[in-house]
Amino acid sequence: MSIKQNRMVTLMVALIAALTMLVTMTGVSFAGESKPTRSTVCVDGYVINHREQPVDGTQFDPQLKVYAFGVPASFDEASLPDLVADIQSIDTLEALAAQATGDLTGESFVVKRAPVASNGYWEFSKLPADFYYAFAMQLPMDWDGIVPEAPRNGIAWTGWAKLNESSDCYDVLFKIRRLFDVTVIKWEELMDGTVQPGEGWTINALPQGDPWAINQSGTTDNHGTVVLTMTPGKWLIKETIQSGWTPVTPPQVYLTLNQYAPPGATDPVVFKNRQPPCYATITVEKNGLGTNANGGTEWLGPLAGWKITLSRPDGKIYPVTMTTDGSGKVTFKNLIPGVYSVKEAVQAGWKPLSDNPQTVVIRDCENARVLFENLEVAGKLQISGTKYFRAWVPPYQGQTVGLSGWGITATLKGTNPPVYVTTHTNALGNYMFSQATLQAHGMAIPGATITVCEEQRDHWIPVSATCVDVMFPYPVPPNYTGAKVNFTNMQDPPPGAAVPTVSSGAASSAGCAQAYTVRRGDNLSSIAVANGASVSALTQLNGLANPNMIRAGQTLCIR
Repeated sequence: MSIKQNRMVTLMVALIAALTMLVTMTGVSFAGESKPTRSTVCVDGYVINHREQPVDGTQFDPQLKVYAFGVPASFDEASLPDLVADIQSIDTLEALAAQATGDLTGESFVVKRAPVASNGYWEFSKLPADFYYAFAMQLPMDWDGIVPEAPRNGIAWTGWAKLNESSDCYDVLFKIRRLFDVTVIKWEELMDGTVQPGEGWTINALPQGDPWAINQSGTTDNHGTVVLTMTPGKWLIKETIQSGWTPVTPPQVYLTLNQYAPPGATDPVVFKNRQPPCYATITVEKNGLGTNANGGTEWLGPLAGWKITLSRPDGKIYPVTMTTDGSGKVTFKNLIPGVYSVKEAVQAGWKPLSDNPQTVVIRDCENARVLFENLEVAGKLQISGTKYFRAWVPPYQGQTVGLSGWGITATLKGTNPPVYVTTHTNALGNYMFSQATLQAHGMAIPGATITVCEEQRDHWIPVSATCVDVMFPYPVPPNYTGAKVNFTNMQDPPPGAAVPTVSSGAASSAGCAQAYTVRRGDNLSSIAVANGASVSALTQLNGLANPNMIRAGQTLCIR
């Protein structure tokens, strides 16, 4: 006798012994004693599939059966055995059915079988009434239980229920489902004609006309396979074509699965695609270097706005010129094998440190990298200044004091989206956009205009312009030390404070050859530039104690 058979017999004996002990403890008689004929109950039902259609029990070998397992109601309900755990094979069910001694005159345990007909119907016409019953069905190969739930190829158990005498049949439902494991194989045909498993391809299976079925999806593994579990019916199986790949086989197929087909694996579905022609890229990186105070070289960072031209010495392409982006890079794409020349347009004030042009040989589909580095040789392209506070009352009345923590932003004028950098004033109200900072943000460009703006806060009155344009010189003189932009603000006067009078410096417009009324945002420097005058001349002409102290609505003499 095999180990499996030994275990089954042991389990059967244990179950019978347990039930016998329950019978003895409760004083229940076994079959063979003189007892009156008991009343009976009828139990029937259908076996249906996932579409709620009857399952033909005669299509299986052996034919589908439903098992009734009963013990008298005089048993302690809490002591009823856990049949799901104790009985896990058809052999155990059959053995228990053969050993059952129950009849209609005794009160032994009952195990009976009912075949499932071609219309899915089964029936127990005469079961002893007033018994606890559990019903079970051994699932066919590759079927699982929906109601009651049961694993694939397992036993579907209903659980215990007490069935009292009734004129009607008790109806017990079994809903089961056939499952198919459909293997999809994906092949990739390479440019040299060889094939390899296709990893990472998405495969979808879509049911056709079956509202009970569920879409299935998976991704091929490193062997080029994926297994999709499907129910009977018609399915559309299709692959998601990756960019550039050409289908060799149809990219979608229909598959019909018959629920009564023999168990086991189905034929695989095969997809094959041809590799797209490969193209190379050349990525150009543009970096700038500067000289520090000690005469050493400092890496400034990526340079935006540099023109890079790609050509081929054999003339097979027209020269293409692109401009480096904010990260100092530009990429030429979709390049076929060949020899390429990459050249930068060197900007004024910069000394090339790399070969220019550089030659790149593309032999296959590799991606190449070209680095251009330049050393800045002009003066310092930097912007600095101070944020001043003008007080209304003592102790700082009439003085200018630096304001700390004030946001100052420098923006490369004309960029969209804007290229900018922000800093804050220090404890003394000073700020600086160093050349290294502007270079790192692609803004240290000779000839470019930088708009410097102060942070505007509620209850603060700008005395100077809130934004000032700074145009870097081109070319940059070696002694250029950068631009200075200062800002001055006064806070709203406190309630009841006497607002000091700021000298307008203008008697009347009638006394001036040319007069100008100050507008919000003006400063003396911008007025002077706009009218062809100097700040010192306007200060003297208008008797201004402080050229930073002008206000909107004030009339100034220009000449």
